[in-house]
Amino acid sequence: MATFSTIDRRLADAVQGLHDHLWHAPRKDETVLLRRIEQSAVALDRYVRGRGAISSGVRPLTRRFQKVPGGADLFEFLTVVSSLAGAIETHRRKPKEAAHRCSRAVVSLSIHLASAADRFDLVEAFEGGTSDFLGFTSALADVLEQKGVVRAGEFKRVANSVYDIHALWDDRGSKDGHQVAAVAAIGSMAYAATLFLAALRELGRYQEVPYGRLVPAMRRLLDRLGAHP
Repeated sequence: MATFSTIDRRLADAVQGLHDHLWHAPRKDETVLLRRIEQSAVALDRYVRGRGAISSGVRPLTRRFQKVPGGADLFEFLTVVSSLAGAIETHRRKPKEAAHRCSRAVVSLSIHLASAADRFDLVEAFEGGTSDFLGFTSALADVLEQKGVVRAGEFKRVANSVYDIHALWDDRGSKDGHQVAAVAAIGSMAYAATLFLAALRELGRYQEVPYGRLVPAMRRLLDRLGAHP
């Protein structure tokens, strides 16, 4: 079996390739890209003993791929799963890196929700530096509440807490303190993902594939928090 670092690197490359294919420069070798994504997802599933929770969320989309609407959902599923797996794998040895992975994941979740709410202008303001992450999530929560997302404020609070754990990281802290912070980021990021799913349902943008497998996949991954030194 390949090492986690090898699986992680291959999956990261494949997910970045999907991102570029969807939103930047379409690839001529789409079939090759999708095969790489599926193979990497299966390898991660085996490594973490996910019992198919990860691969079953990916395989139906890679084998009947449609850029719209399935591409963005596949990207988000893979982003959450790979970020959570990487954070759990590194939280003892590299807690700051683990917190960073969680931070990137909640940013991605927030961007996806803004797009689902047809307010990509909020994303442009954030990515363009006009607003910071707190301003972005505050505006997003207002929009989501207006559209009937009951727990929009809770998503904002949880996402901000994950983001701040990394943004306000104190390198002078103790090793134990850093590991506690990383674990807090991991748990909160997973919770933010469950709130993300609820928001998608209320927006009418929820897709059973792949999102029906996301919570089971996260549960399998979280089981590993105490499984290795």
